[in-house]
Amino acid sequence: LGVFVMKKKKKKKIKMGQRQQKQVRCHCGRPAVLRSAEGFCRTYREGEMVYVCSAYPACDSYVRASPDTLEPMGSLAWPELRRLRFEAHQVFNRLYLTGLMSKTQAYQWLARTVQAPMGHAHIGHLGEHYCRVVIQECKRLLQNWQRLRPQRIEWKGGTQYGAHATRASTGRGEYGSGRHGPARLHP
Repeated sequence: LGVFVMKKKKKKKIKMGQRQQKQVRCHCGRPAVLRSAEGFCRTYREGEMVYVCSAYPACDSYVRASPDTLEPMGSLAWPELRRLRFEAHQVFNRLYLTGLMSKTQAYQWLARTVQAPMGHAHIGHLGEHYCRVVIQECKRLLQNWQRLRPQRIEWKGGTQYGAHATRASTGRGEYGSGRHGPARLHP
């Protein structure tokens, strides 16, 4: 009987200040180049970097780099995909900014929706198809939530929520009548 012995590979130590960059490639197959974001991003911040296709401007694809690690924050995207990712981010963020769900719940929902593990559920990794799916499903969730959430009534004396918000609590049962002045209905 033979005995197999596996040797452990030694890990290379990276000295402080050195960053090991992996080769980032564009969807067209060419390598990407790390450059200043100035001139590429509309919302450029001082020192921000992007990975740009080496065939730029013929291939107008780029992605932002993480400020801490210089890792790409997704895959390189052409103009239409960047537009879709921007729109998907805007509507996705509303899921937790409106209180419909927590930020963690929103990312769990995103992972289920795009059929990806939690660690890979980021809009920066989505293609056109899944961006459109996320936009459509977020809008559907938000519309249903708007339709089903209780209305609130405000009047000078306070705010009332829930099923009884159809009548101001004036004791008379009349909407908006009472000593606190007229009531206003808010969605």
